[in-house]
Amino acid sequence: MNIAKLNECLENLKRDLGEGLIASSIITTSDYQTIAATEKSSPVTASIFGEVTNFIQNALSKGPYPQLGKFYYMDLVGNRGLIFIPLGDYQWGVAIDTKKCKLGLFMNIILPAMITNFEEAITT
Repeated sequence: MNIAKLNECLENLKRDLGEGLIASSIITTSDYQTIAATEKSSPVTASIFGEVTNFIQNALSKGPYPQLGKFYYMDLVGNRGLIFIPLGDYQWGVAIDTKKCKLGLFMNIILPAMITNFEEAITT
């Protein structure tokens, strides 16, 4: 894992989303510790969502459903959204303001680049 590249991922996200970014954290999935985050992130919230992802993955494994793909999205009231990228030993969570961030632009251009950069950062 390359911490400098993880921090670069966060800087790119800040640049790409601008005011549409609320907060973002990258955590370990073994103990839900934050290893990189933006200023407005909460380690407690990041840990809780690590547990949520773990719960979803366990629930899917018990049913006739496939496992999570490269990301999942939660649409929240008040023009808010949460995106989680679970990748092996790490998870990247992002909170966005959907009024200030075009969701189509995010999902089709920014998110694929995030996933590629995240994969690269944790495999070097």
